[in-house]
This record gives sequence, structure tokens and C-alpha cells, in this order.
Amino acid sequence: LVENVVTCRHIDTLRRKEVEGESESDLQKYDVVVDATGSPEGMSLAASLCRPMGTLVLKSTCAAGEKFNAAPFVIDELRVVGSRCGPIDVALQLLAIQDKDKSLNVTKYVTKTFPLKQAEEAIQCAAKREVMKVQIICKD
Repeated sequence: LVENVVTCRHIDTLRRKEVEGESESDLQKYDVVVDATGSPEGMSLAASLCRPMGTLVLKSTCAAGEKFNAAPFVIDELRVVGSRCGPIDVALQLLAIQDKDKSLNVTKYVTKTFPLKQAEEAIQCAAKREVMKVQIICKD
């Protein structure tokens, strides 16, 4: 089970050690780090906070360009998980279509659904290689 998680937002590279209380002692400490900065500096900081063989979740598009250094990702064997971006309003409209012939059948991608009170079990289930998607229902 994941115990150490940190989220990086709005990284000011001049204050790298002060971001959300992170310091040099926090380098390579976290099992999962979520980077939502959209900047190469934020992505580098997030990678440096991730323990070897940890998971880096990229929740924004980062156009790193030619200066991107992949070495830390390879050396520390980081697992990088991305999230596609796009217009959420259009996605919600497509998901709301009820016509059987025109609707998107996204339920076929959900392996298992859990209520919020079983979130820990849901996370354990999602970690299995054969599981594509786990859904957690946050309402009663």
C-alpha cells in the first residue's frame, strides 16, 4: 500500500528547497509524487522526490524541449503515469449520450467498482497487473 505521497504545484525553482516544506532530506523519499506544475523544473523536482522504483504521476502537459534529462527516470527506474488532457466539457457531453448506438461504452474498461469506504481495497485491486481501471464511487 502507498504510504508516502506528495503533490508538487506551482514550483518556484529559486525556492526549490522550500516548496511545501520539502528539503534535501526529502529527496527520494516518496512512493508516489504527483506533478501538476506543467513545467520542466516541476517535473525534475517531482522526480527527485520520488524514491527509486517509485511512481511519478504527471497531471499536466510539460513541453520539456531539448533540455529534458531522462537519466534520473532511467537510473531510478521510475514508473511514469500520465493523464491525457483535453476539453472536459466535450468529454462530459460524450459520456452523457444515452442513445445505445451512439454512446461510448466506457464501462467495459472498468474492472471493478468500490464504494469510498473501501478505497484501500480499491487501491490494492488497482495495483494488480491484470486490472485496467478501478472506479471509486464517492456518494452513498
